[in-house]
Amino acid sequence: MAVALGSIIYSAVKPIFKIYIITGIGFILAKRNVLTVSTCRDISDAIVTAILPCLIFTNIVKNLASSDIKSVGIIFFTATVLFGVGILFAYITYIVTRSPKRWLGGLLSVGLFPNISDLPIAYVQTLTNGGMVFSESEGDKGVAYVCIFLAAQAFYQFTLGLYALIQWDFRDEDDDEKVIGSGSDTASARHTHDTISSNASTPNADSYDDALSISSSLPSNQMVEVPLPTNLGEETYRTGSQRLSHRIGTASLLPIRSRDLRSMKSQDIGDVINEYSEYDRLNDNSNLSGVQRMITLGSDTIGPAIMVGGESLSKPLTNASKIEVVTSKVRQRLYSILKNTLAPVSISLILALAVAMAPPLKALFVSSAFSIPDAPDGLPPLSFLLDTASYMGQASVPLGLLLLGATISRLDLKGMPKGFYKTVLGIVLFRLVLLPMVGVGLVAGLNRAGWYDGNKLIRFISVLEFGLPNATALVYFTAFYTDPNSEDHIQMDCLAAALISQYAVLFITLPFLVSFTIKVTLGY
Repeated sequence: MAVALGSIIYSAVKPIFKIYIITGIGFILAKRNVLTVSTCRDISDAIVTAILPCLIFTNIVKNLASSDIKSVGIIFFTATVLFGVGILFAYITYIVTRSPKRWLGGLLSVGLFPNISDLPIAYVQTLTNGGMVFSESEGDKGVAYVCIFLAAQAFYQFTLGLYALIQWDFRDEDDDEKVIGSGSDTASARHTHDTISSNASTPNADSYDDALSISSSLPSNQMVEVPLPTNLGEETYRTGSQRLSHRIGTASLLPIRSRDLRSMKSQDIGDVINEYSEYDRLNDNSNLSGVQRMITLGSDTIGPAIMVGGESLSKPLTNASKIEVVTSKVRQRLYSILKNTLAPVSISLILALAVAMAPPLKALFVSSAFSIPDAPDGLPPLSFLLDTASYMGQASVPLGLLLLGATISRLDLKGMPKGFYKTVLGIVLFRLVLLPMVGVGLVAGLNRAGWYDGNKLIRFISVLEFGLPNATALVYFTAFYTDPNSEDHIQMDCLAAALISQYAVLFITLPFLVSFTIKVTLGY
């Protein structure tokens, strides 16, 4: 079936309009403090906990069957190549452009983890609306394929713990913490500073010093209202209020109203760091002793959380034997794998695949060749569950794109290291130019080897996954390890430059890749 080149180009460009419009709305809402940092985190939690699992369950149960088991294997293999080549290109970029050593882990993560769900789903759903190249039913199956790519990234990112690559970039900060704490006087001064800073937990923490001094001199039964800076965002205010109340003991702090918040200065990356940072807890043995913490991250984060537990990441090894140390680490890793396996996204994926691959179970949800008595309305007995999940799952991608825009709105390029533009150009080159070329070549080779059995849809989805920018969830991973009181946030600054540059040129590179794939690779 031949399709005019102009029609193909239009079909390839049209999804970009929707993606950028929704992302732009999220950008504006964040700038107006409608989508505040805390609001975005709440929405993100809702997506990861309920909405995204519904999307995964619905599309896999409806569109995959036992005959698709080969396709699932091909997708996992393709995803493995994508991540492997991506991290290789990232390391080459690090060497060639002399990227800052303090951002090596972040750069490798940029090579590893694309925006593997929100963008391709939005693209596929729009591209198949109208049936010029693929039908709407094929579009639904394409979403199911994207969900399998999602599962592959979850395996590498969380099950294998590759999210911790970003932690490498903060080892120097951990070492500085130990050095500062080596002297009693210096340690005391550091403790005093950290006590004030951690209780304030805001880039403008010095604004609280006077309030703390005044409150400490008051009688224990006297109440005091502490005025807060007017440029604080909602989450900064809430966190600062809670920690100051704990510090002061008897202070009465009035919460700020959302309508007043919207007239204040837009929240920025400092507010994101304050919301997500666990730096103090990671370097405080007393807070982590025997505790397992789970911190949910951005909407395009596949797994449930970063797991931190047992002992501080900067805690020196004790005199325990090497066997005991290894055993402890293995135990913690197995516990982390178990927790990630029991997360809502993972559970929904496992259940969906089990149902889709078992004809008797699938017949309970959708009509199939397997004979089973219908409900009184003539539909499968459990079709109402699938309908409910489908209704909820539809919100996943629009909300994800709104959060994408909100995240981008809080990034800035003020602290970009000298000469870092070379690294930025290298990232754009390998992520949006070289990786797509690898994807096209890989898919063509596998097709000649007979892997796809004429399935053009899986070939298209596979190439599409090679042409995506990074997931903005990397912002939250980085914020998790960042010290809010550090003089510089070079890791966040580098990541901001990488993300902004990719999304700035995506409207050119992705339609070109899609047009080439449809016309040349697939032969339409």
